[in-house]
Amino acid sequence: MYESYKRIYYDLIGEQFKKVIMCYNPIEKKYKYCGFSHHVNENALEDLANLIIDDLVFYAFNEEEVLNLGKCHGMLEDLRVAAKYAYKQRLPKRKNDKSDGTLGEVLLDIFIQLETHDTQKLIARAKFTDMHNKQEIKGYDALYFTKNSDGICLWLGQAKAGKKKYCTNSIADDLKNKYNKKYFSDTVLYIADKKDTSELDDILNAINGICFESMKCGWDEDRRAQEILTVLNGRNVKIKIPCLITYSKDIYSDEKVLGKYINKEITDALEYFDEMTLDIELNMTFEVIFYILPVKDVDYIRKKIIEMKEEAN
Repeated sequence: MYESYKRIYYDLIGEQFKKVIMCYNPIEKKYKYCGFSHHVNENALEDLANLIIDDLVFYAFNEEEVLNLGKCHGMLEDLRVAAKYAYKQRLPKRKNDKSDGTLGEVLLDIFIQLETHDTQKLIARAKFTDMHNKQEIKGYDALYFTKNSDGICLWLGQAKAGKKKYCTNSIADDLKNKYNKKYFSDTVLYIADKKDTSELDDILNAINGICFESMKCGWDEDRRAQEILTVLNGRNVKIKIPCLITYSKDIYSDEKVLGKYINKEITDALEYFDEMTLDIELNMTFEVIFYILPVKDVDYIRKKIIEMKEEAN
């Protein structure tokens, strides 16, 4: 099933991504920094907005659901229709183009799904919303397990879009506050019974067992968190923390010098984050990856997303 899903995803999203986004050589010191840009042409922002909208159905539904929707209803034949359906059925009803987080969350989904050929979503976050107000679960903006010959990774991502200072400061705050034992263990316990794959039943069943034992025996938060970390460490799970920063930066007047400007943005991020001491209390092997994508106008892309949502009503 997952091979079929990946073929479809790369055909519909991966090929489009290569036409819209340019990738630059990453820089790796304490953390890894990956730079991206869109092209310099009059349709660049429209193309980027379309890529994000086209990914909505893959963001909002899990692999099996996407395949079934395509097979039974032909939904993947028109990704704009699929996006409207995803918005109506799953996505929170945000309509403020200044604060709508859809742009960053979906872009991060694309980067992670294209980063590795063997990604499996732990949960499709958009499935778990309140029926009436469509308020999504809080916490990490991306939750994935990946499994390959090197072992299992748990991706716990954050995404910010807006002004550069806001994005960098907010990501820094998340890194300082959302990777302590309590926050991490609360999230893992919440999602452990909301899985979308049986591939990792061994781990998730063990975590659900900890939830029960914690309640039965009256464990404190520290004991509960340590038991979860013991389960994950015992199965050699590695933590990946992908952070997407996409912000308005008008560096798109000349494609010939664009690479120089993007390298400057990567260097700025490196100098900001590599000097930080991150309060990550997980006592596990972890890797922090920054995806840096300056765009000519973030608000324009948000506006196009809002227009699609309005069309769906």
